[in-house]
Amino acid sequence: MGKIEFANCQDVRNQKKIRELDCPRCHEPGGIEAFVKDGILAEDGVCDNCGYILPKGTELEEVE
Repeated sequence: MGKIEFANCQDVRNQKKIRELDCPRCHEPGGIEAFVKDGILAEDGVCDNCGYILPKGTELEEVE
């Protein structure tokens, strides 16, 4: 059989993007390094400054 044409599309969709977010508690610019997939945090994000935790499953729109 030949190569599946859309295999790369699925790989791209499943990739997580890294975003630096401002902390909602202490407002540290870029204080939280977040792994985002489909606009939702793929794992907990922790503020480097104050330790605030953005829980996994939080929608990115809620934070920005």
